Amino acid sequence: MRATRGHVLLGLLVLVGLTAAGIAGVTLRYRAPPAPALAWLVGGLLLATWSARAFWKRDADGAARLLLFCFGMPAAVLGIWMVASSDFSGLPPWLALGCAAVTTFIGVRMWKDWRRAEVLPNVLLEWAPAEDILEVDGVHFAVRLAVTEEGSAPLELHLMAQGCVDAERALTLKLSGPPESRLRYPRETTVHLEAGEVGLLIVPLFPVPGAPAPGKLSLQPSARGPSAPRLRHWRARRYEGPLHPAMRVLGLFAGILTWGGGMHVEVAGVSEGKPPPPQLPEARWKVLWRPGAEEIQQARAAA
Repeated sequence: MRATRGHVLLGLLVLVGLTAAGIAGVTLRYRAPPAPALAWLVGGLLLATWSARAFWKRDADGAARLLLFCFGMPAAVLGIWMVASSDFSGLPPWLALGCAAVTTFIGVRMWKDWRRAEVLPNVLLEWAPAEDILEVDGVHFAVRLAVTEEGSAPLELHLMAQGCVDAERALTLKLSGPPESRLRYPRETTVHLEAGEVGLLIVPLFPVPGAPAPGKLSLQPSARGPSAPRLRHWRARRYEGPLHPAMRVLGLFAGILTWGGGMHVEVAGVSEGKPPPPQLPEARWKVLWRPGAEEIQQARAAA
């Protein structure tokens, strides 16, 4: 998934910049030639600042977790080293205190954000349990496979989505997996979700009668839109699309743990029924709830 790869790369750049600046600072402390070390110090801080700012625009919560890791680990390592060596003199205690202060500040801000009262209702929680809800780039969503007794399609994939940020999101759902000899379905659908809006995407599925069971239908949702403050502060589990193992390893060095497993639903076969139509019907988008102007203003004030 492109967003996850971007998070890993930006996280690594932040870590590289802070590491370079830290090594340069220690080098300056022990009176090395000042010009190269000073250049590394300034360059490292600029790289870390730029990367952290770009990361924050993409995902403020993810950036806060990354900075918590970047400043919390040095504070813990320096603290253990000072206790083990019984040496509390020189530069290490000040570095440990500085990192601990930044870690505490970020942790308190994250705690306040998690405990912030909601203004807009969490409609999706009435449709699916919290453990089944995922989040992708400012959009909560959950999926469900439904058997229809009426209508043109014997099966429907339902995806309910709700906007969490103060900006429009273009939500795209890509489906892949079973061949057309087993299952007919729209490969890609894009809908537009307004700020705070809640809607239901209904995707028709047509199992081929008498064919083997289609099996796993893979889903790859993605969202695009400008960065904006959150209107819904509850955070669901982050959706992680298919990710190369090398990117998972690189993410560990930046404090980003990613499984990258994607998601899928199991589609059973049908023994009899009507064959799929030559022209598949398009997916449908139904708006279930939309905040009014007053509710939007209240949510903006609370943010």
